[in-house]
This record gives sequence, C-alpha cells and structure tokens, in this order.
Amino acid sequence: MYVANTTGGLMLQTMLYLANHTSRAAVNTLVDLPPAPKSDINEVKCFGVYGCFPINGPWNTVTRSINVHPQKPSEIEPHFTLHLRKELDQPKYLDLNDPDSVQGMGMDAKGKIFLLVHGYLESGEIPWMWDMAKALLAYEPEGKAAVVLIDWGGGASPPYVQAVANIRLVGAITAHVVHMLYEELRLPNLDNVHIIGHSLGAHLSGYAGYHLQHDFGLKPARITGLDPAAPLFTDTDPIVRLDKTDAHFVDILHTDANPLMKGGLGINMHLGHVDFFPNGGFDNPGCNKKFQDVVQKKTLFLTMQEFLSCNHIRSQQYFTESIGSQCPFLGITCDSFESFKDTRCTSCEEPGHTCLRMGYHSQEDYQEQVDLGQLQQGDSPGVFYLWTGDSKPFCRLHYRITVRVSGHDESTLHGGEVGILSVQLHDALQKKASGKRERATTEMMKFSPKAMYFEPGYEYKALVAGRNLREPEYATVNWEYPTNILNPLTWRILSAPRIYLEYILIEAMESSELYLKLCPQHEGAILTGAENVLRSSYCKD
Repeated sequence: MYVANTTGGLMLQTMLYLANHTSRAAVNTLVDLPPAPKSDINEVKCFGVYGCFPINGPWNTVTRSINVHPQKPSEIEPHFTLHLRKELDQPKYLDLNDPDSVQGMGMDAKGKIFLLVHGYLESGEIPWMWDMAKALLAYEPEGKAAVVLIDWGGGASPPYVQAVANIRLVGAITAHVVHMLYEELRLPNLDNVHIIGHSLGAHLSGYAGYHLQHDFGLKPARITGLDPAAPLFTDTDPIVRLDKTDAHFVDILHTDANPLMKGGLGINMHLGHVDFFPNGGFDNPGCNKKFQDVVQKKTLFLTMQEFLSCNHIRSQQYFTESIGSQCPFLGITCDSFESFKDTRCTSCEEPGHTCLRMGYHSQEDYQEQVDLGQLQQGDSPGVFYLWTGDSKPFCRLHYRITVRVSGHDESTLHGGEVGILSVQLHDALQKKASGKRERATTEMMKFSPKAMYFEPGYEYKALVAGRNLREPEYATVNWEYPTNILNPLTWRILSAPRIYLEYILIEAMESSELYLKLCPQHEGAILTGAENVLRSSYCKD
C-alpha cells in the first residue's frame, strides 16, 4: 500500500512519539489520551522571577480556544548545554543558580552566541541540533563562537496544547539564561546573540526575545524561525507567536505551509523582516517518497519523522547547509508563488525585486541592502521564493532558459508540437586533485513540469533549478512526446515526434556574467529518444 508522506499531522506524530517512548498499551489507548488539565480562564499562574502567565485576552481567541497554563519548571526541567569548538565533545551546563561558573567555561565575549531550540516531541539529543551546532562552530572564525542547545524535552510531550503552554515559560527561562551570559561576560549588548528555533521552538525563541526586552531592556540581534508551528498560532496576536518585534532581525524559513488538514505543520503567515518560501513553502522536492525509500539505519522515530514530516524538517536541513555552502540559496521577491513559477521574477537587477540569500547569510545580505540605501532598517521587503533540489546538497542555481523554436520552412511545415523539453548543462572539463579531468553536469532540468505547446517562430521562457556549474559549456536536450495507447490522437505512425529549435539562451539569476547561446547542429530536429547536443559553435551569429 502506498502512503503519501504528506499525511503527517499532529495525531500521526503523537502516535510515533508514543511508539518510541512508551509501552504498547499506551499506544493502543491513544484515542483515550487525557487532555491537559483544564484551567480557569481568568486564573493567572506565576513562577517567581520568570513572571506570570495569563490565559485570557489574546491567549484565548476563536483560533486558540483551548488553553492551559505552563507546567512547573521542575516538571519541564529545561537544560542549557554549552558547546565550544575547542571542546566540542565536552559540553558544559549553564546553571542559573551558579552564574559565577560562566567565567570558567572558556566563552569568548567577542564571539557569537547561538541558541538552538527544538520543537514538539523532540529533545536536545535530536541529531539536527548537533549537526547545526557543528556547522556553526566550524564556520565561525578562530573558534570564538559558542552554541547553547536548549533541551525542553520534559515539556515537549503530548498533549500538544500543554507543550504550547510550556514554551511560554521556557522562553522566559531562556531570557534569564541569556541575561546571565550578558552580565557574566560583561557584554555591551546582545548584538552577537542569535536564537534559532524549529516549529514550536521558533515561537519559544520569540518569547525569549519578548522577555529579554520587557524584563531586562535587551534585544537579541537575530531570531531565525525554522518553519514555525501553525496549530494554535495561525491568526493570533503578535504577542502569542514569533514576530519581527522579537529581535532586531527576524528571518523565517517556511517549508510545510500546507493547511493542517493536508498534513502541513508550518504557519502560512509573514512573521519576520524576511520570509522565505522555498518551493512555495510546501511540497519540497524529494518529499514525495514512499516509506520503503526512506527507511534508514536510524531509530524508528527518526525514520518515521523523516517520512511523515519531510517538509517540516527541510527547514532545518536548508539552514544547516546554508552555513558553509558556496551555493547561495538565493531567493527573490515576487508578488506570489504563481508569478514566480510564471517567470515574472527572474532578475535581481530588475526594479522592484530584491534578492537575499536564504538561511545563515540572510542578515548579512539584508544589512548590505540597507547600507546601499535600497532598504530602510526594519523594512520588510516582501516574500522571497526560490527552488531547491531533491537531495543533499539541496541548494540549486536558478537558470533562466529561453527557447526559440525555429521558424524555417521545415519547422513551419511540421507545425507546432506538444511535449516536455528538458535541458542538461555540461561544464567545461575541470582538473581534479587526482589529476583526472572530469566534467560536471546539472541534472536533467525540465523546462515545464507538464507537457506544453511549442509553436514555430516563438520564444518561451522558464526558470529552472540546477546544480551550480563553474563554467557551463554545452547542453544536451531531450524531447518527450506524451503518448497514450488508449488515445489514437496521440499516436505517431508515419513520423517521429520532433521539435526544431533555433537556439536556447542560458542565464542565471545568481550571476549576471553567465550568458550562453547554444544551437543545434545544422538547425536539425530535436528527436524523441535521441541525444541532442547544442553548442555555441553551432550558432551562425
């Protein structure tokens, strides 16, 4: 039986969690899972220095009618572990009751401080946090950076509504931990503090930013929301969710923004200074696999998580890859995803369009635009779209391909054709370290996802995703003619399906230097099932 991995809603994830953490009997009684204890809507619970937490007003609305108070800190037991590059495998524990210990932990007051926060059903031992921590520590210069992994797994268990409540308290505790570092390291401000949270952890990061401002008069430099959770946060007041007032710069990666009924877990709202929607924010390439295709030598929990929540966890993978990647993950503003797909937004140099790198380097690009006077500090330039690949490395370049169908007599006599045109670029030979010369290629890039009509004498344009090549030299072109044995109108008996191309133009959104005109030899036909090579030397002009 085929089960699509877009069906992974909260119930499936909760079943998965119980299967991994509890007895079989508990799984069998999932339908009888007790709800979180009900609270008086007008009751306010206080937790000492961490403040008081009401559940009325903006916390109880039409879209958020179920609400409870956070559990006690002793029940959640959040842990904050510090990692440094020079002592990567020797974590140190930050203790609010022992602030003096910070002085002996080896942190550099001039280095960046990253805080990573997991989401629902997870803990600080989840592999993506460790992968991201290692990438951050490896990238930052001279080993000055520090990474703090925030483990609130004791409060991230079902029921979901209780976990939603718990992140409010953990956010406040996180603010106190950051303030402790600020005081003990004698930091002038929080300009080097960057909080990165996934799913519920994204909103937890927002609460930390809120409490830093309101409790201590401090504002973190940056918060990155990795596919912030949608359930109980969509269409809520900014105080309830992550928003751009929580830090000087807030960037959001949306990767699972389908409605919850379709399996989407991420919020489909513009929350930050910049919001990136790779592949439209849902249905990412490589996330439509069958279960047998994702079985790995991991725990059942991690394998099932990748199957059920592939789109949701893509945000973690994209951000981690972006840290040290030479490929830019470049996004461009566009008024809609449909306009982006229709190639109305393909040039960073066109008026009205802004391009920024998605992920780790987005703040650097944003600040550069501010310094050039193209943006005002605090502006939200719009929504950014980009394509990615279906497997690691996920980053792809955006190739603008212009196809000119030949208008010569033979092409005109043959007439228009319906089919799928695919282009594969081939790099110039590159010498490798081994001494061998190899030629890199892009994948076979479809000009359109479905068959389209090509008429002689007309030009057609597309923006497609392909691997980054250093020096594209020529292309091979495939032509697929859609035939159906049950439809006689698609049968070709007397002639082979073909299309006559005059040329194709290759440009890249990422580089104004790439301009490659390629032509078929002798203006010949592009045949189905044949290898059709196009080169610059075949062009007459």
